[in-house]
Amino acid sequence: MNDPQPVTFWGEFSKKLVTNTFFNVLGRSWSFLVSLLLTPYILSHLNVGDFGAWVLFTIFTYSFSLLDLGLGSSFVKYISEYHTHEDYDRVSKVIFSGLAFYSLFGVLLTIVGLLIEQPLLQLFRIANASHVYFLVLLTCAITNIGAMFLSVFKGIQRMDKSNSIEIRMSVVTVLGTIIFLEAGLGMFGLALNALVNAVLALILTVFTVKRVVPKVSLGWNFDAKLLREMFAYGAKISVSRVGGLICFQADKLIVSRVLGLAAVSFYEVSSRLTSFMRAVPLVMLSALIPATSELGARNDREKILRTYLLVSKYVAMVTVAMVAFLVLEAGSVVRLWLGKTFDQSAFLVQILAIGYGVNVLGGAASQTGAGVGRPEFDMRSTILLSIVNPVMSLLLVQEFGAPGAAAGTSLALIVAAIYLLVTFHRNYTETSVWTVLRDIHARPILSGIVAGLAVVGFHHIVPGVPALAGVRYLIPIKLAADFAIFLPGYIVLLVAFRQVSVIDWNNFVWLIAFGSDFLRHPFRERVKIYR
Repeated sequence: MNDPQPVTFWGEFSKKLVTNTFFNVLGRSWSFLVSLLLTPYILSHLNVGDFGAWVLFTIFTYSFSLLDLGLGSSFVKYISEYHTHEDYDRVSKVIFSGLAFYSLFGVLLTIVGLLIEQPLLQLFRIANASHVYFLVLLTCAITNIGAMFLSVFKGIQRMDKSNSIEIRMSVVTVLGTIIFLEAGLGMFGLALNALVNAVLALILTVFTVKRVVPKVSLGWNFDAKLLREMFAYGAKISVSRVGGLICFQADKLIVSRVLGLAAVSFYEVSSRLTSFMRAVPLVMLSALIPATSELGARNDREKILRTYLLVSKYVAMVTVAMVAFLVLEAGSVVRLWLGKTFDQSAFLVQILAIGYGVNVLGGAASQTGAGVGRPEFDMRSTILLSIVNPVMSLLLVQEFGAPGAAAGTSLALIVAAIYLLVTFHRNYTETSVWTVLRDIHARPILSGIVAGLAVVGFHHIVPGVPALAGVRYLIPIKLAADFAIFLPGYIVLLVAFRQVSVIDWNNFVWLIAFGSDFLRHPFRERVKIYR
């Protein structure tokens, strides 16, 4: 078996990429920790029907934002390219043109949303929620504008600022959730809290943009031609966003329509837990679009390919480990999180974890393609996903209930990820996808399976360990014992299969040294990296 071409970190570009990834990990970890802790609290104040309805309202919010014709998807790329050449006039035009569009878009969204209110709520069996629905429309309109300004920091690769804003606003969200639910406002309180936070986030983001990038002007800078270019690029990306909606949210809509709102609550719990798992490797990919956009603007194809291989390799090792361990421990994790009431969600977690994991393995190709202005790779795989997923979920949910919907989603994700990798390698890297599947993906997968079997064998030898899952407060001991078997075995197997080499060890040492220096002198290092 041939080894893949060695890839390593290099220079100031790597420092910026790693630093941005660090801040993304910090921000997303905090966000998901908050969601993890808030979920049982919200469930204690809402019945399963109301919680299911609230899940659907959050889906509506995301769905309505996709009606912007793809404009929101283009801000990071265009701002990144213009900022690379210090063309702040063009950056200002991007921002103002977007602001003009989203102001009009918000008004139209609210009007059209109110016109379709009754048929939409009836379709998904949501009753007596008109007041909540109106607040959701207003929140969506304001959130779109706030997200546009937040993309300025992502475009100039200041993930420290974007994540700082998101973390501060998450604290406000938590406080608001507690206040409104303790006041007995229920689902209406959650909607009101979301609206208040959207307004505060917009104000904070605009203020921070003016302070961090003073050369950006919010005066009249409308550029219709530039807006058309952004729409042309964003339209391709928006197909991926719609596909993401269909893949990660449409199954809940199908469950609601076929099985009712209560079933949505149990399905959402499994989806939320697997989303936590998926989020960790995804943040390793989140800095790729602005990074590869910068390299693309400099015509540095060699570094783009090296970045792609490096990120693919490390994302694969992390993703497979998390999927394997979550599949093993799904029952224990769900019971620890929410108690025995939601035990039936564990099987759904196992099914979704596999599909979500395979989806992440294709993430480096998706993000690299978008960053170099070739979003059509992801667009085509998403179209395939958008067709296969609802068809499979609808067919299987009729026969197998919620597990059928989960299986349909996972199968669709696997098919789409394979197609994405094949087309990306054939048309961009001009190499065989087989080499990546063999040298980057196959070894971690085999290592994860064997390490998982080692844990199963450990349970047979020491039956008292799995018995700990019967007592909720003892579950952390079981998880720790299983992890102590799984992780060392997984790492040893990676070394034995030559997935981890001296090059990777040098990368790790460099990362630790850089991270240690960064944590000791965070302000000095940020100035050096972001100057």
